[in-house]
Amino acid sequence: MNVDEKLGPTRRLALGALTVLMAVAGFAAGRVTFNPNGAVVQPIQFNHRKHVKDAGLDCSTCHQYYADHQHSGLPDLALCTGCHQQPMTKSPEEAKLIKLATTAAPPAFRKLFRLPDHAYYSHRRHVTLAGLPCTTCHGAIAETTAPPPGPLVQVVMKTCLDCHARRNVPTNCIACHR
Repeated sequence: MNVDEKLGPTRRLALGALTVLMAVAGFAAGRVTFNPNGAVVQPIQFNHRKHVKDAGLDCSTCHQYYADHQHSGLPDLALCTGCHQQPMTKSPEEAKLIKLATTAAPPAFRKLFRLPDHAYYSHRRHVTLAGLPCTTCHGAIAETTAPPPGPLVQVVMKTCLDCHARRNVPTNCIACHR
């Protein structure tokens, strides 16, 4: 007796439906577990507006590698204590910052942007060589008074291709995909 004779049409349909259901559930669980668009929670409620607009700090003050490297770099809380050794305001966030920065293992800021492993992006190439302003990819981040839960600009492949087309920059695949 072969397998088809053991499994009638109803059982084969149920087995097929169960297989599809398990595949969909596995995909959904993976998207939830490894969600690249999930909300990012920062250790402190950093106020970009106060630092960039009001105090006039340049992006390179905190993002030390944005003009020279592939990644811009995120500051550690110890960098913040360069200016905030003593409270400058009565802000609860500043008090929290000073306390966290002096702990044995201070928490780190978390990246908002996640590129797929096969995609290559260089801040140096885009900021220094092409002269793009931060707002091109980061939107109005300098206007925010608290960390956004995710990127202000959703950068997808079409975003990059459109920008390259507007600037008459090559769009060959191997320039950005490894």
